[in-house]
Amino acid sequence: MRVVVAHENLDFDALGSMVLAGKLFPGSLLALVGGLEGPLKDLAPLLEDRLDLVPAAEISLDKVSEVVLVDNARPERIGPFKALVGKVPFLVFDHHPKAPGDVPAVGGRVQAVGATVSLLLPLLLERGLSLTPLEATLAYAGVWEDTGGFSFPSTTALDLEAGRLLLEMGAEAWRVREWVRPHLSEEARSVLKALLRSARVVEREGFRLLVAEAKEEGYVPALAPLAHTLLDLHEAEGVLLVLRLGKETLLIARSKARLDVAHWLGEVGGGGHPRAAFARVRGVKGAVRRLLQSLLRYLEPEPTLGEAMTAPVETLAPTSVREALRLLEERGYGAMPVVVPGGEGVRVLGLARRRDLKKAERLGLGDHPVEGFLARAVVLPPQTPLSQVLPYLKEGGGRVLVGGRVGEGWRLLGIFTRTDLYRKRPMGGGGEEKPLGERILEALPEGARRVLLALKEAFPQGLYLVGGAVRDALLLRSGPDIDLVLEPGARVEAVARFLVERFGGSFALHYAFGTGRVRLPFGLVVDLAESREEVYPYPGALPQVRPAPIAKDLERRDYTVNAMALSLATGELLDPYGGLKDLEARLLRPLHPLSFVEDPSRIVRGARLAARLSFRFAEEALKALPPALLPEVLKTASRSRLKDELLLTLKEETFYQALALLEGLSALKPLYGLALPPEEPFGRLRPSPEEDQERHLVESRLLVLLYFQEEPLARAETLGLPKRVQEGLSLLLRAGRGEEVEREALAKEPLKGAFLALFPERAQWLLQRPRILRGRDLLELGLKPGPKVGEILRRVAEARARGEVKTFEEELELARKLVGDGTLSAP
Repeated sequence: MRVVVAHENLDFDALGSMVLAGKLFPGSLLALVGGLEGPLKDLAPLLEDRLDLVPAAEISLDKVSEVVLVDNARPERIGPFKALVGKVPFLVFDHHPKAPGDVPAVGGRVQAVGATVSLLLPLLLERGLSLTPLEATLAYAGVWEDTGGFSFPSTTALDLEAGRLLLEMGAEAWRVREWVRPHLSEEARSVLKALLRSARVVEREGFRLLVAEAKEEGYVPALAPLAHTLLDLHEAEGVLLVLRLGKETLLIARSKARLDVAHWLGEVGGGGHPRAAFARVRGVKGAVRRLLQSLLRYLEPEPTLGEAMTAPVETLAPTSVREALRLLEERGYGAMPVVVPGGEGVRVLGLARRRDLKKAERLGLGDHPVEGFLARAVVLPPQTPLSQVLPYLKEGGGRVLVGGRVGEGWRLLGIFTRTDLYRKRPMGGGGEEKPLGERILEALPEGARRVLLALKEAFPQGLYLVGGAVRDALLLRSGPDIDLVLEPGARVEAVARFLVERFGGSFALHYAFGTGRVRLPFGLVVDLAESREEVYPYPGALPQVRPAPIAKDLERRDYTVNAMALSLATGELLDPYGGLKDLEARLLRPLHPLSFVEDPSRIVRGARLAARLSFRFAEEALKALPPALLPEVLKTASRSRLKDELLLTLKEETFYQALALLEGLSALKPLYGLALPPEEPFGRLRPSPEEDQERHLVESRLLVLLYFQEEPLARAETLGLPKRVQEGLSLLLRAGRGEEVEREALAKEPLKGAFLALFPERAQWLLQRPRILRGRDLLELGLKPGPKVGEILRRVAEARARGEVKTFEEELELARKLVGDGTLSAP
């Protein structure tokens, strides 16, 4: 059983993200930890009928096989599901930055954006999924609330795009405004008054932090919006609310810029994202004192004039009003400094402003020297903090000049205007993009990242992250497994043993192939392989392998986007075939012209990737297809490998798009002898509630696919499918011909799902509970009430369990015999 969880006291982003995750992972339970926060409480009656939220206390933890965690990565905020961390796989979708102690996820997506909904929505669109107007409105409310109506500093282009898409899906913006607008209770109003009375500003290196405290008996919900109210009232850059509510104390921090409040509150056990964070503490005075003492450590350096100015600055030499005005208009400036050589560099005479010179020209003074019409110039050194510049801007008419000593003389270095105050500056000063290898590691799920960092420390050389894990990290996607290649010198067994000793779990080794698989307790699967090269003795044959360096290993890959490797030792991305460029263009390009001829199953793998990632085949791939589909090539192809690729394709949510692509490439028939069936029956398939859910769904899809073929049973046999699949297909074909089929034979998965998808009009017949013998049936046979009734029912139930009676009529006949012979002996 898969569950979707967020955190206690759901807000709109958490609830909207749960709804989207439920769409992405059909059949999941939406688990409610704690209660609903603020306005969501008032919406509860509306939501109860539309959303199936199950209280966490009602979910049996021993039946949970996977957890999808949204809008949160902290184990302490997921109630009873914390007990599953490290025992079942967690997929994490969260817009808060990664932090020590996060859930060791094996998949999902973590990225610093305004709202988690904005991360999930593109994944829905990739799969062609839609939302109802209510679902779209809830999701829109999540984006709106967490971005402050798209105004918070954490808002990104991805959030704006999510808002647009949700409106197109039917989100009602006016309703969201009503939902999200703060409706302060009497208790909240009382807290706000106390905060206003206690508010004080602490200033550190130009950063104004508002600290305010309030006390209230008992918990008061929906207080976080008060932080923004105080920020606006006091024109501060950050705020720290200290709320003593009954027996607990909450700290709420918000920041407009410079202060990373998530790491700051981490000092006292809190967390969040750089602009909004939260903590529960004991010992209020000590916690606040510690935070104020550590404030400077979490402040980004204040930008200076030298970093923000426009440079170089163009200047004017003394000239006439008319000439100076011509130069200003030619260059498009509103003002330029007028300078003359000085004793140790240059001397600034003042600012020639266009509006002053135009007025002088209108008054007939165009031929006069410009020096008589200059405005006062304010000159500041480049190290001046930006927080101190505003008064000088007012004094200088909206401009200040920046100057200082360079070498032996004084120079004019730049100019700074009011416009520059609003020019976006890189966060944290330099704004240089992180190295590609570092970005790949950061994009990986937390569990995978921890494993790779541990391996980097233990094995300094020869380990590479390869294939899909690199590709997906660059696409900001992830999966539950990673592939590592070991160059000659590193041993698979040593790496496997290290991982199990460090993290727990188990491993299996295949010495003949130089491979191994490690299963870690938190759900991550690590596949290990010695680097090797492959030689195909003839088209379609299984390859012969031998040890080789990493460059040769990459040479044997299928597509350029899968032929990239990240060196754990150096952080360097190896990309010998231009995979990064093809990734940006969303192209699937084979490494060489004979790639498909060597292994036709690569065509199926490509279709699967194209459907999942919204990629397309490159021109070279399309040209390489016809030779690979020739009968003489497919005659020698590995049927088992082709079958495995088909089953892997049927596991995908986008399996039908992949099959349609193969059909469009004229490859489905040559590869499998299959025709593309209609899509509608597949849309009726649903994950089964039974334990082996994935296998049942795949086999149901397989049965529906085969049902529509010309010779279904022959096709199943040619594909080498298991006997149970062939027997199930035979039952479905008989049912389709109108022959009598025992209902019990069709009532179990995967046959049940396939039957309901193919024959929805017969659902009532299949799903009705079979009639079994009851006490009243025995009374109608003439048996009098008493112990004999229970004895006969017991005997009939035993015969039913042994399969000796299968229908109500057979049970009734057995009961007649037992009543008639007087001995109650079993048949």
